[in-house]
Amino acid sequence: MFDVVCTTVNGGIPIFYRKNSKTDSVPFTTFSTLNAVITFADIQNVKFKAIHTDKHSFIWHGIGDSLIVAGIGDLNDSTIKTGLELIATLIKMIIGDENIHHKNADRIKREIKPCLPIIDYILKNLSLCIIEKSLINFIETQSMKDNKVIHNCLSNWSETICSDLCWIIVDKKLCVATKDWWDLHISDRKLLITIILATCYDKNTSADIPIFLPHSSTKVLLRLVCCMIVQGVWTAAICGPTPNLDDIEISAAKSFRTIVNYFRPNYTKFELTSGCIVINTNNFTFMQNYYSNNDVQNGIILFYNKIAARLMNDDMAKEVSSMGKNHNYYAIQSNGITLCLAYPNKHNMVTIRYYAKQSFQQFLTDINI
Repeated sequence: MFDVVCTTVNGGIPIFYRKNSKTDSVPFTTFSTLNAVITFADIQNVKFKAIHTDKHSFIWHGIGDSLIVAGIGDLNDSTIKTGLELIATLIKMIIGDENIHHKNADRIKREIKPCLPIIDYILKNLSLCIIEKSLINFIETQSMKDNKVIHNCLSNWSETICSDLCWIIVDKKLCVATKDWWDLHISDRKLLITIILATCYDKNTSADIPIFLPHSSTKVLLRLVCCMIVQGVWTAAICGPTPNLDDIEISAAKSFRTIVNYFRPNYTKFELTSGCIVINTNNFTFMQNYYSNNDVQNGIILFYNKIAARLMNDDMAKEVSSMGKNHNYYAIQSNGITLCLAYPNKHNMVTIRYYAKQSFQQFLTDINI
């Protein structure tokens, strides 16, 4: 469960309430009361980090001096806090950080409507048993058969439409992106992809969405444009007033028509394994691949959440392992890369450790770490 409510700071006027659970909604009067307590405490220089009940956590996040978003959920505090930060950044991206301060509640309600399906998409992902619940601010990537050729075509298309911020999504995962796109703030990158997945990916319709970049372009209104190359493959860019969407669609069709067959996933299968997750904390990306059943996915995600995630916050630990009912799990990390592997339990830990280290070294060599 993870529900989100947004109110104004002054007066506690409700802006929206989004829920992704079957439980009853928390009354706005309750939020108004808690908001008043927090506001009073803030005046007294007392900061509330969270309020906990037997089943849920209540966490607040301010959007400037005008709005407050509150999260109610049974997730851990860190996930709720990061989710609220992402939603706050989304609101700034759609409305504009400075514009929020100069508009009344009714106008904010109208202008915030495009955010609602995207917020619902975020809440839905966080309610599922998927790795994104723990890596909410990370971007899932996918390697193609020949990423270099695809990247060259993307660079050519980038020059054609005069945009340095371009990227390609394949099967809802990031495939390639221009260098300047990687220089954007991680929250901006995450949201640019999420907006496409939430609003137009399944509808197969191109989009031209006015946006701000909260961490780099807070005053200049830009355009997020995206169009489908073939089913499941989308290209997107951040543009100024020109070119128009029709010209962007035509240029995309011309630029990528010769490499359509290259958009085939290049799944990395490590020897003896049943599945894997690769987390890169250097650029906030991850890859996952399961070639068995759902038990493998659930098991390796649980292993990461409970045990392997500590590797990312521990400079000393380099390896960790765990034994499960049907699978044994092993994680190893180096230079910001963490590799989590699942092996059938017929393999003992000595064998697993040997093959895991070999796989990890080969993986680091392949990505030139």
